[in-house]
Amino acid sequence: MKKYLKVIGVILGVIIILGIIFFAVDYVRVQKQEKPIFCIQNPAGIINDGGTIEYFGLGYKVIDFHTLAGFDDIKIGTWFMDYNDFEEEMKKYEKEFEEELNKNKEYVINLFELKEISSITIDTLAQYDNEKEFNDEESIEEIYEVFADKKTHIESVNDIPVNPDILYFVKFKNDSGNYKSAYIYKKDNQYYIEQPYNGIYQVTEDEYTRIEKVVK
Repeated sequence: MKKYLKVIGVILGVIIILGIIFFAVDYVRVQKQEKPIFCIQNPAGIINDGGTIEYFGLGYKVIDFHTLAGFDDIKIGTWFMDYNDFEEEMKKYEKEFEEELNKNKEYVINLFELKEISSITIDTLAQYDNEKEFNDEESIEEIYEVFADKKTHIESVNDIPVNPDILYFVKFKNDSGNYKSAYIYKKDNQYYIEQPYNGIYQVTEDEYTRIEKVVK
């Protein structure tokens, strides 16, 4: 019995010593942001966050982070170390990533296809009873060209900016009776189109004049 316990003790001792050596080697590698060599990859595979991989060693774990937001780091700890332990660090990267996306986001005005539009209604909001409807092909095309494919990096908002000089409210209708709307307004001597919930689009004075000609 004693001999049996002794053998078990020796085996455990060897495992512990190997675990310490393996941990020391992999710890140094992790500090250099290098992958561990005495670990096996988690059989569950790569984490669905952009490419993070977990590794298991003798009594320790290594997490090689590669998230879509750009968190690229290697952590080492016990088997109890968890992916979510580094949530705060990841959130910083996610916030920066989101800010960068929004900064470079390109808004495109969202209208029906020209061929789908059956009529366009323009209301001069300064006179709420002055609504005009256009269903001839020439007018629809002229108005559509001013609105369509507008691209900008101006931040999207959900409402008209404070105290704008609203000039027109425009509805693009299709054959089914559905419509998409947009405002034209002037602020600080510059003309804008806003499609609520989608974006603000700066337009030239010439483009605005084209709308005015159609209305008049």
